[in-house]
Amino acid sequence: MTSVNLSLSNTASSKKKQVSIQPIEDMHFAGLHWIEASAGTGKTYTLSSLMVRIFLEKYLPSQVIATTFTRKAAAELKSRIRSRLQDTFHYFESCRELTESQVLNKAQQETDPLFSKLLKTFASQVAYACERLKLVIDQLDELFVGTLDSFSQKLLREFAFESGKIERAEITDDEKSYTYQLIHDVLRAWIQKQPQDIVDSLMFAGELHGVDYYASTVEQSLNFASAKFVEPQFSTVDAQSFQQAIEQLSQIQLQQLQTLEAYYLLDGDYYKFCNGTKFRSDRFHRIFTKSLPQIIQTIQQQGYKHYLSSGLAVEKSDFSTLIKVLREQQIFKKAAPEHVQLGFYQHPIVQQLLSIYAQIEVFENQLLGTNTFLKYYLAQEVKQRLPQVLQQKGETTFAQQIRTLAEALQGEQGQRFATFVHARYPLILVDEFQDTNQDQDDMLAQIWRHPSRVKNGCMIMVGDRKQAIYGFRGGDMLTFLKAHQDVFGKDGNEYNLIYNHRSVKPLVEVVDALFQRQMDFGEQVIYTPVQAGSRPHPDLLDQGQINPQPLRWLKLADKQLEAEQVAWKIRDLLNQGIQGSLLFKEKSAQRPLDENDIAILSKNHDGLDKAQAALEFLGIRTNRPSKKSVFESQIAHDVGAVLTAILHPYHEAKVKRAVLSRMMGLSLKDLIALEQHADGLSEYIELFDQVREIWLNQGFLTAWQYLLNQCAVWKKLVEKRSRDNERVVVNLRHLTELLSQHSETYQGAQNLYHWYLKQLTAPMEREWEMERKLSNEAGVQLMTIHQSKGLEFKFVFLLGADKDFKEINKTLNFSTAVQLNSQTGQTEQQRVVAINDSNLLDKKDIEQHNERALAEHHRLWYVALTRASYRVYAMLSDTKEKSTTGLAFWRGQGADVFQHIGSCMEDLLTERPKALEKPNSEDPLPLIAQAFPTQRFYPRGKTSFSALAQHLTRQQIQDALAVSEQKQDRAEDEIQQPMIEIIQQTQPEQPIAWIKANFPMGTIAGNFLHEIFEHIDFQDTRYWHLEIRRRFKNDYSSLWTELLEKYRLAFLNQTVEENALAQSNAEETLLTWVAEWLAEVLSTPILKNFQLKQLEPHQHLAEFPFYLSLSDRVLAIQRIYQLFDEYGIKMPEFNDARSARYLNGSIDLVFFDGQQYHIADYKSNFLGADQHNYTSEAVQESMSHASYWLQAALYLVALHRYLKIQLEDYQIERDLGGATYLYLRGMNAQVGQGYYFWRPTTEFILRLDAILGYFVEDKSSEIV
Repeated sequence: MTSVNLSLSNTASSKKKQVSIQPIEDMHFAGLHWIEASAGTGKTYTLSSLMVRIFLEKYLPSQVIATTFTRKAAAELKSRIRSRLQDTFHYFESCRELTESQVLNKAQQETDPLFSKLLKTFASQVAYACERLKLVIDQLDELFVGTLDSFSQKLLREFAFESGKIERAEITDDEKSYTYQLIHDVLRAWIQKQPQDIVDSLMFAGELHGVDYYASTVEQSLNFASAKFVEPQFSTVDAQSFQQAIEQLSQIQLQQLQTLEAYYLLDGDYYKFCNGTKFRSDRFHRIFTKSLPQIIQTIQQQGYKHYLSSGLAVEKSDFSTLIKVLREQQIFKKAAPEHVQLGFYQHPIVQQLLSIYAQIEVFENQLLGTNTFLKYYLAQEVKQRLPQVLQQKGETTFAQQIRTLAEALQGEQGQRFATFVHARYPLILVDEFQDTNQDQDDMLAQIWRHPSRVKNGCMIMVGDRKQAIYGFRGGDMLTFLKAHQDVFGKDGNEYNLIYNHRSVKPLVEVVDALFQRQMDFGEQVIYTPVQAGSRPHPDLLDQGQINPQPLRWLKLADKQLEAEQVAWKIRDLLNQGIQGSLLFKEKSAQRPLDENDIAILSKNHDGLDKAQAALEFLGIRTNRPSKKSVFESQIAHDVGAVLTAILHPYHEAKVKRAVLSRMMGLSLKDLIALEQHADGLSEYIELFDQVREIWLNQGFLTAWQYLLNQCAVWKKLVEKRSRDNERVVVNLRHLTELLSQHSETYQGAQNLYHWYLKQLTAPMEREWEMERKLSNEAGVQLMTIHQSKGLEFKFVFLLGADKDFKEINKTLNFSTAVQLNSQTGQTEQQRVVAINDSNLLDKKDIEQHNERALAEHHRLWYVALTRASYRVYAMLSDTKEKSTTGLAFWRGQGADVFQHIGSCMEDLLTERPKALEKPNSEDPLPLIAQAFPTQRFYPRGKTSFSALAQHLTRQQIQDALAVSEQKQDRAEDEIQQPMIEIIQQTQPEQPIAWIKANFPMGTIAGNFLHEIFEHIDFQDTRYWHLEIRRRFKNDYSSLWTELLEKYRLAFLNQTVEENALAQSNAEETLLTWVAEWLAEVLSTPILKNFQLKQLEPHQHLAEFPFYLSLSDRVLAIQRIYQLFDEYGIKMPEFNDARSARYLNGSIDLVFFDGQQYHIADYKSNFLGADQHNYTSEAVQESMSHASYWLQAALYLVALHRYLKIQLEDYQIERDLGGATYLYLRGMNAQVGQGYYFWRPTTEFILRLDAILGYFVEDKSSEIV
């Protein structure tokens, strides 16, 4: 076992313990294991290597859990595990032919600790190891790698019965909105219970706030839900005493104050004795001449409550200062005569002011105490109510889910649940263990650290206490220390990674020496010395030297110039790279330093904002992670305006706002010019109205894509050069995706619209709404130290490296208390949380909080200083050299300042460096491109005749505002004669029957007729009436109602007697007319001496469906068009169907006339009210207009392929007939009326068949 002696100074125990520094070699997978991994020590490499050993030696992927802090880190860990497994597999494959002794010799020479260990373990089982690795790689998808939050969700779903939590709950992304709503409700209820005087006083004093003020306190308290929350004492507010004190103050006359003129007037006898240190800038004079008179005058005129108003803030500050100095008796200088001092201190007005202020002070403290109690009350109420609200909604949060799981693991039933989980997942690896909160650790401890199970499984905890910097999210060093104590109380094993592979050796040594100056970071975090690892780094050549002084300090004369100096220094470094004096000596060539190698880290965003502005001023590219919601962008508001115009297309103001958006591309000048035209906004009104119809009928995404295409939005967004073009495009695509996703949740246009407006008015920081990265993001990276954790940069600039530590916006106070653990019977420390109020908190508790905050501050700067791999520039701004925080905690000041060969003080730049241009490469890189493919592959989609024939000419004859749903109906390809043409027709010479002329038009009517022909017996008319009536009543009631209304208008306007008689027979008459119509259709001789009524039931098939396979290439739609043109058949051009691999359809009627197989297609198209509108010539014209020739040809090809399979001796010339198109309204049992029979040549069918092709050419004989 490779080990070193390390003192366990981080624990309460003082004993020594062997600590391994090679967990890859020394770990055995049973019991508890604790790995301390300092920054840059190859933690992911170690974990992935351990996983390989785990899978090879003991467990399969389905038995192992690996968790880490973020989803991104989880994805990286799983990727590294897979890569390590594959490398190991290939390595062992190369050892298959070696003997056992050769394998052992290879193990001795191997530098990779994993390969060395595995070769020794499996020297005689190399083949087994190969097969096992192959099995593990195949099953790796069963390995769970995720966050602890997602793991808890997995457990509650997988063990719902065992946990007793059977109700499914979805993770909400609206936790913040629920919290805000609860704060609002609880606050409102609390205010209603208070006396009005108290509420008024709180309002005037500024101690009663809105929801936002209390939200941070409540949310932070929810992160520490398991900690003890101290309840502040609710003190009664004595408004009456305050009122009396203010009334006494208002009764003081100015003349009474003037009795002190000798003391406060600038030329007064005693003013020269006034303490100038306490009262600078003649403040003592101002108090008596301005402040006190102003206070008295205000309360006299506006009432006692106005003393609390913010309008008197300056005056009340002066009053408070006067009283404070009075109580200290430091009004005068020490040299002032005693009688002068006594005369002032014992003056009746002075004594009265002291008495009055004492009562005011009591009241103000009571108000502060009330505000403190209110914060506590809100936090507790929200904590209790939030789970109930979420349960009612069927939702939960990750934090609530962890808490639920921890509660389910308590008690006897909880232990049974834990046993089930442990049996299913005997090994767990927890990465970033220092960031776990108490609820998470309670859950882990109950399952894997329980005394009864600790030896039966394995728990590996990995972390670095020096990088515990997420206290604001619930991470607590106390949790980490208690877990550490628990692990080693159960015979845990400790490992320490001490080799820093991230940074170059000189940087590792100088940073290590710096940290060793102050090894105690606070909160029992002791620095462990590290050494440089073996990872090779290309040399950094600086003026011919290899990276001299990698730790550099820049001491600012004026801290306001920090951003400017950083930008200048970066420009100077880039110039050195361009000049060839600052280069990375990489394998292929020497590479100059560029912007992507540099990062700027700051504790807060303010410093980053200034640095970014300074860099952009110099023209240096920056790359900053977006922490902005996409709903805050301008394009998001433009989308909102467009959505508003779509839903209100006739509201002119809303349409104008939409067209002025960047999406629509109109300027104000364009809009003014547009309004001068007669049409004005009508084009846009019509467009928005049409989009609304599509939205209502076909859904949001179809409508939105239609709008984007019609208005060429993508082109308009980038047609003008702008730095934010890509950001706008990415944001619009992001918003489109979000709207499309939520359209499935928020049914209906109005619901989706109002959801979107809600996001615009209250954007949050949910992960899914944050702006996405741009494709070309590059440049100097700017991020906070918290964001940089786990990342690596070549050069790092640290802003405010010695800035004084001040805790801003402190809401809670964190301290500890010793209590007895009921389970272990031992005393232990517990986290205690209290509302921050210095008047109520003990001094000891405040000190504990400050120590905790300062310790985390030290850890934060440890993280900052360990991000660089080559060089660090630390910006120092403390000119007085008094700072003891930040890097000054280790660096020291004055004579004790840190000195090291790898550290130096960098000179400041006195002028802005000029930007140098990068030299053009003399040898341009060759452009290597693959040959453009001759065949392009698309998904295996399907198409239909209706889709192919949706060409422009057909659309022109339809009402532009009538948008049909994309659903294939039997009669969807039928089109009607435009009404304007019908009106213009002359009086019919040979009118068609009334039922044919007035039968409703459209898809519904067509579907009705198709179904009737599908279900009736062509030869037996006995049940026709019943079938027609049943179809009308059951499936087509609206059609029946419309037909009856037309009949009533046409025939029920005679005399009363005639009208009553017609009304009673209306239904029967209509049914009879429809039956007679059907009889005429079936009696029409459509072929020579052949009528459809001659068909026996076994001689025809109705609604014959087919899937016609196509070739595995782009459908040659233009070749099909040319084929028809060659045979003299003219039709409009067809739509492309690039992804089609099948053509589906349904043939209305396939029949055998005794000699050949034919098809027939029913059309209810209305061509006119006269019989001559349905001659063969008219029908052919209609077929060309609607591209029915294409439909007929496709159907005949489908029938041809079907017959080729079904008939043994199939011959196309003998067996395949033609296609008859039956225009039902014109069929009257006469020859040549209402139909057209078309039989293309055999050559035509075979050529079309070849163009369509087959999915698999060599199986064409088996595919229809």
